[in-house]
Amino acid sequence: MIHLIAQGPRPGEKIEWQIPETKRMLLGRSAENDCAVPWDSTISRMHAEFTRHEDRFKIRCFPSVLNQIRYGDQFHSELVLPVGDIFQIGETHFQYIERATNSGVLQILDDLDTESGILTEASLRVTDFRIETVSKAVPRLWLSKDEGNLACQAGLLLKEVMTHADVVAVIQTDGPRKWGVAHWEQPVPGFRRVSIVRSLVRDALKTGETAIEVEKSRKGEPLANGRWAFCTPVKTEGNHQWCLYICGRFGEESPSHAYLSTEDLQEDLNLVELLAHMLSAIRRVRRLEDRFSGIEQFFSPAIIKVVSEENATHTLEPTETDTAVLFCDLRRFSHMTEKAGKNLHQFLDRLKNALGVMTQSIIHQHGVIADFQGDSALGFWGWPLPLTKGSIPACKAALKIQQMFKISNSTHFNELSGFEAGIGITRGNAIAGKIGTREQAKVGVFGPVVNLAARLESMTKQIGVPILIDEPTAMDVRNLLPESEGRCRHIGLFRPAGFESPFSVYELLPSEGKSTISNQNIQDFEAAVCAFIDGDWDSALELLGHLPPKDRAKDFLLLQIASHNYKAPDQWDGVISLKK
Repeated sequence: MIHLIAQGPRPGEKIEWQIPETKRMLLGRSAENDCAVPWDSTISRMHAEFTRHEDRFKIRCFPSVLNQIRYGDQFHSELVLPVGDIFQIGETHFQYIERATNSGVLQILDDLDTESGILTEASLRVTDFRIETVSKAVPRLWLSKDEGNLACQAGLLLKEVMTHADVVAVIQTDGPRKWGVAHWEQPVPGFRRVSIVRSLVRDALKTGETAIEVEKSRKGEPLANGRWAFCTPVKTEGNHQWCLYICGRFGEESPSHAYLSTEDLQEDLNLVELLAHMLSAIRRVRRLEDRFSGIEQFFSPAIIKVVSEENATHTLEPTETDTAVLFCDLRRFSHMTEKAGKNLHQFLDRLKNALGVMTQSIIHQHGVIADFQGDSALGFWGWPLPLTKGSIPACKAALKIQQMFKISNSTHFNELSGFEAGIGITRGNAIAGKIGTREQAKVGVFGPVVNLAARLESMTKQIGVPILIDEPTAMDVRNLLPESEGRCRHIGLFRPAGFESPFSVYELLPSEGKSTISNQNIQDFEAAVCAFIDGDWDSALELLGHLPPKDRAKDFLLLQIASHNYKAPDQWDGVISLKK
């Protein structure tokens, strides 16, 4: 049989799937996928699709993802691999292998805490097949969608391995004295009605250890026939505790004619404690994921590491710092919402993917998401990590966002087609950190540099270009960013509505190989801008004539010249005043 193995960087992060031939399968972090990797936040919710053809394995990343497939030292968006090869996505390694059907106990057991006393040589030898059943069910438990489904899966697994029990149940507590049955199963059909022994549940929760009860005579002597029960706690934090409760009959009444003494329960105790240990680990990981699910949407892993340090409380305090700010907004959002009509839920899913391109691009460059409003995102750099590379991370994020939308629109990919974005980037002093009141606060950035980034984004609609930057950011691009990654050009002097002083505005462009604007075009355009500012509009018109027909910045400048009848006004200061 052909299998795919996923191995994370930490103990217990391992899942194996059987891969059928020719079937299209999905891989990602969400449980909705055929192959889900819940532990790796660097893998997207829906990351890739793959198919198997005999001994070849073809995998392709979806266009919206940032982390591509690493094979050797190269990154690929699409790859074909033979059996045995290893590839990597994010922090997780994958291997496509051929495994015999009688492979025995899965390696997941190697990751368990062997010092807990759960596994013994005797129990492994006698109940080997049942432990294999439990271990093979681990992926099913990991991928359960919620607590209710996890309890259901645990109950079904207990029913499968405790075939001689009358009742197996998962008990959930909401406090010291309040509990109920989350899920129960009946392995042996036709048994008489049984009651849960409350003292067993109470003792198990109180001591944190398995509580056992075997029916005896009034004199305390063993009976030939009777009932047994035990309750094993699933150790987790908080009030919502779980217990695994199993009961049955011994002697002649037992379906298996077993359990003549308490010692005979030992193998079952070992097995159920093993399952409780697994459930405890899964619930603990989920609790941690819930705690960090909010924060990891807004911080890169490097920043999460900084703010999660025990002595880093002061890091969250508002700090004045050199900051790069990126404001990104979707174009034609209102129009697309109206066009969606009754298909708002479908449009919302597409919107989430579009916003995901923004946020993932910012986080991939170790930025912070400061605000997230409907169709826009505000990201910044310089806190809590210092701004060591100026505005370059913000520029790389912006170019990546534009590239993703451009690719999707050119190929008409369903998730992102039709979406476009305007972006404004600035750099300067701002206050960043925990901003708000004592009752309600959030991580944010505050200062004129933020307002300017939002204004530049709105100007992209008027000028007709996707990314506008201020002068400090343009200096960073020219000094720190290789031309193979990005370039910029001076657009002109502007005085937007509400601003008293004019300032220079620049356009951020991709490398020459990824743009219709050549380096010579940039030189001609900037010479035309200088002539426009100096009032030599004839020279400006001649230089603008050398530029490509679809250059929107050229069209904007031509429109400004035409609106003044091709002659610079008296007392012309070279500044374009925007009324809107």
